[in-house]
Amino acid sequence: MKTVLLPYDGSDTAKRALQYLIDLSKDYSGFSVHVLNVQFDPQIYGRSYTAFIGDALKQLREDTHKYAIDMAEQAAAQLREAGINTTAHAAVDTDIAFAVGELIKSQKCDSIVMGTRGMSGLGNLFLGSVATRIIHQVDIPVTLIK
Repeated sequence: MKTVLLPYDGSDTAKRALQYLIDLSKDYSGFSVHVLNVQFDPQIYGRSYTAFIGDALKQLREDTHKYAIDMAEQAAAQLREAGINTTAHAAVDTDIAFAVGELIKSQKCDSIVMGTRGMSGLGNLFLGSVATRIIHQVDIPVTLIK
């Protein structure tokens, strides 16, 4: 484990995953972390798409990206404070698992540490979960923190 991806959404389980990495750094040094916050891409559907709506959508996407950067930087700051080499990343996408996969490739991450919302087996069967999709999509080890 040299280059870790931490998908971070600010949830309690994401905060526990962040703390897991901080605690791990006390016994195991020399790894770096890429923190990724992905926000859903705002979409507008329908025929009444005007220049005004286009401008509003553009502003909404810019604000969404800024929020994603702020979220990732909050987590990255805590990791840096613990002495961990950390880079913050933000994405605005309709597919979180895809954005995670793209960052893994571009940054050559060799593991993922992430929180899971702890959805029940039945809920996971019907709804799916981001964690499940990521586990099936990537070919690197994934540590899930509940």
